[in-house]
Amino acid sequence: MKLLLSILLAGFLGTLVFLGPIGIYILCAIIVGVIFRLFILINEIHKQVVPINSNDRAKDVYKRYIKEREERERETNV
Repeated sequence: MKLLLSILLAGFLGTLVFLGPIGIYILCAIIVGVIFRLFILINEIHKQVVPINSNDRAKDVYKRYIKEREERERETNV
């Protein structure tokens, strides 16, 4: 059923091109709308998959490295 609906929708969008500039404008507006909605959905999925306060291992390792380097500098300066 979804395949048939997709075929019919693609056929309808294809016929819009033959309507001239108005059809091409409508087709481009539909494509831009779909892309915009896709970006919104990807952003929402990203927010759910990657929490805001997630621990980043690279950030933790970098902080530990800076802390150890500062300690070594203090020991050599003493």
